[in-house]
Amino acid sequence: MYKIKGADQKEYGPVSADQIRQWVRENRLNRFSLAESTEIPGWKPLESIAEFADLFASTIPPAAAGGGWTSPTSQAAPMASGRPAFGTASATPVIDPAAAAARLKLPAIILIVFAALGLLMSAASPFTKKLTVEFTITLTEKIFELIQQPMPAETREKLDASRNQGFGLSDGFMMVMSLATNAVMLIGALKMKNLESWGFALAAAILVMLPCGSCCCCLGLGIGIWAAVLLSKPEIKGAFRS
Repeated sequence: MYKIKGADQKEYGPVSADQIRQWVRENRLNRFSLAESTEIPGWKPLESIAEFADLFASTIPPAAAGGGWTSPTSQAAPMASGRPAFGTASATPVIDPAAAAARLKLPAIILIVFAALGLLMSAASPFTKKLTVEFTITLTEKIFELIQQPMPAETREKLDASRNQGFGLSDGFMMVMSLATNAVMLIGALKMKNLESWGFALAAAILVMLPCGSCCCCLGLGIGIWAAVLLSKPEIKGAFRS
């Protein structure tokens, strides 16, 4: 007996091997449809399961024929013809895990790099704060020199005060938040690359768009939108194993 995962990420079954063969003949399932044996856990494309390999050995892939998986709504509610009832008559996009992984590979790798840099920068913040403050003061002075205006006394006082401040409680809180954000983003990016958890992958795409989730806000926003758009596509969402 087997369970089937539809493009809507819902599980159907258990159903017999004969029933699966019938759905393949009806183009309701294809070589990329995910199935799991009730005896051996683990989702696999039908073509990689020995019992069904013969169905696809000499046939044109359903993708080329326009076929797809149409999700059954109930195994216990037969129609007049004796076939199981289906929730929709329109075919959903063919799910190809290899193609989905290829499309997500680049944004996932960029997210991994962003998260790793964010973790390093956050961990080093107690040691780099003084350098950051000095850089900010120097940059501010240069700006006022360029516009040929004297620096206001209030601004000068704030800059001098920041120079004398150490790594305080608020700095520690921000460091912890940044470490946690980038850690979740790194996990989500790795899972995105391996098609393991759609929820974690989407979380990574959202976090990189936040100011605290990216070492470069502008690039992070673009990468996050790119990844989120890809993850929203049914043929990609359906390729994830959970």
